[in-house]
Amino acid sequence: MTEEEKHELKINYASQLTMCDHYFGKILDCLDAKKLWKDTALIVTSDHGLMLGEHEWWGKNKMPMFDEISKIPLMIYHPDYADKGGEQRLALTQTIDIMPTILEIYKAVRPTEVEGKSILPLLEKDGKIREAALYGIFGGATNITDGRYTYFRYPSEMANQELYE
Repeated sequence: MTEEEKHELKINYASQLTMCDHYFGKILDCLDAKKLWKDTALIVTSDHGLMLGEHEWWGKNKMPMFDEISKIPLMIYHPDYADKGGEQRLALTQTIDIMPTILEIYKAVRPTEVEGKSILPLLEKDGKIREAALYGIFGGATNITDGRYTYFRYPSEMANQELYE
């Protein structure tokens, strides 16, 4: 890839982020205008973005789960914790924790087979809701992390996994 092509990709990605910020701002403006902050919880997350040359990877591939890929955005606002706004938590969470969090917000029972944990206690103060997290991608490594270190375990035969997407 030429330097010009790399620059073009980065500019296009930055433009998409700017558009997302603009529309997210519209949602926040609507919550302000309708005075919904006292009885509305807001959870914002996404998948990972594109690799833009980090570790010499470009785009969305089946690359190793570097921090740039495995650490995805998560923002939560809940009126009961409004005084904690702007604070950051270091707790190890996963996307499987979003559903139990929503269930707890609505005071609904979490099904016993659900392995995710509610993040609401973390809004009050940082802490641990799990010791480790297991994650991966079809055709790639299975990974385990304690939030500080990550172990990547690749299949012994990458081309012979009998996986069907």
